[in-house]
Amino acid sequence: MDIAIDSNTLFGFWPKRKVDISLNKLLEIMAKHKVERFLSLSTTGIFYDCEEGNEETLRMSKNYPQIIPMATVDPRKYFGKETLVKELSEKGFKAIRLFPDLQNWPLDYEPFFNIVEEAEKISLPLIISVVSLGGITEIAKITTGHEIPIVIANVNYNQFSEALAVAKNHKNILLETSLFDTPDAYEIFVRELGAERLVFGSYSPVHYFSASLLPLERAEISNEEKQLITKENIERLLKCK
Repeated sequence: MDIAIDSNTLFGFWPKRKVDISLNKLLEIMAKHKVERFLSLSTTGIFYDCEEGNEETLRMSKNYPQIIPMATVDPRKYFGKETLVKELSEKGFKAIRLFPDLQNWPLDYEPFFNIVEEAEKISLPLIISVVSLGGITEIAKITTGHEIPIVIANVNYNQFSEALAVAKNHKNILLETSLFDTPDAYEIFVRELGAERLVFGSYSPVHYFSASLLPLERAEISNEEKQLITKENIERLLKCK
């Protein structure tokens, strides 16, 4: 099956292990699997300097129109410039991607709260990866009373119960599927939550694209539900067609 939008990719360098996540590698993977468009960002913004990384992301998205640019903000270096998120949106970024898992900052963190409030003012989605148990619950508590759309990325097997419980009670939260590694993961979430709350992602090139795609292909859910997951939900979130 073809993927209209991959909601979780990146490019640049990866200090965690030896792996090629260059832009050329990402473009090769996306072309091989006939992915039409993909949210992406430069890892320079994660591991070195977010301003420099965001500029690189924006520059590459202009060179390669299949890239939908995400910005990243490092709360450890965020000094409360109240117009920052608005400025990123005006430059063309379609979402803010946050990495507490890679940058080792806590969710119970005032700079993070400020980013949430800024993003809500302009309805810019936040995509955030959380690896620890309880993290998704914390995000739900922090955003209770807010209408900002939140995508929880890289939800793994150990978090499935928590993710499902949280998403049922918090309609602003969607789940990204790069670590849904069996067909029944899709089947359970679609049955219990609804396909409209899932967005396809691969976490390429860090993660093998096929490991994300094959479970979806084999899941016993309707083609209409697969269309929601691979295209319509993320288009609605990003307000793009």
